[in-house]
Amino acid sequence: MHRGFALLLLLLLPSWGSAQELLVPPEHHEWASFPEGSWKQIKQVTETFKDGELLSSMTTTLTIRLKEVGRDFIVLEREAKSEVSGQVFEKPIREFRSGINGQTGSQRVLITPGGEQKLSILGKSYQCEVRQMEVLGEPTKVTGKVFYQPDTPPYILRREHAFTPKGADAPEKKMVSEVIALDKPYPVLTEIKTVAFIVQKTTSAEETTETVEAQCVDVPGFVVGTWMTAYDAEGKLKSKTTVQLLNYEVATEKMIPATTNKPGLFRNKRQQRRLFDEGTSAK
Repeated sequence: MHRGFALLLLLLLPSWGSAQELLVPPEHHEWASFPEGSWKQIKQVTETFKDGELLSSMTTTLTIRLKEVGRDFIVLEREAKSEVSGQVFEKPIREFRSGINGQTGSQRVLITPGGEQKLSILGKSYQCEVRQMEVLGEPTKVTGKVFYQPDTPPYILRREHAFTPKGADAPEKKMVSEVIALDKPYPVLTEIKTVAFIVQKTTSAEETTETVEAQCVDVPGFVVGTWMTAYDAEGKLKSKTTVQLLNYEVATEKMIPATTNKPGLFRNKRQQRRLFDEGTSAK
């Protein structure tokens, strides 16, 4: 179960398979589209419940920094500080490297073009490129497809994933994520920016989670707000999690060739910079 959940988190990243068909180009990736050195700081509050009663609450402040962008991978640095029952716990700084499709180590992702399909969002039709994917060589078979619209941020308008253990006839976990609103004004620190709202539902025999996200392509990592609720198999509330953006910066643009054998290609096109005082919020 823990391995399957980790794979689910990895697959939430827009991505491509190394030397394979592009799933999402780097300029539309939530981290690879930003210059190295860009960062964000968020506050995550998680409350756990039992029989409708609040058991505990934990507040975690995370600073995530983009350390490196390669041809087919990113490196993120994460610094975390948590507070539980008035006690503060500082965690060591860690670095995480993943492929731009979220894969780790020797994992491979097979990406197959799936034609085109229209999606409707609030009555407006969007023609999407459908791309099917499968994680290869894992005990749990992970399959899915994304609906990509290159002219409409946040670019992935729908995702579907299924997790099927080896030998099983049906998936043990399913996830569907879809954009429900586009181009909506939303307070991002001291500014009003344009965001997309995304609803995600993940179901398994043990748990169902429902998540709403606000995404803005001007902010590293895209996500500027998250509201997640988890229920157990009986439909009872297990936990609530909210994520609030505290601060962010888009680093000064550095034009670095994407590869040495493809002259003239550069990996970041942004030339803007955002910096706010820590703790400033438009709420």
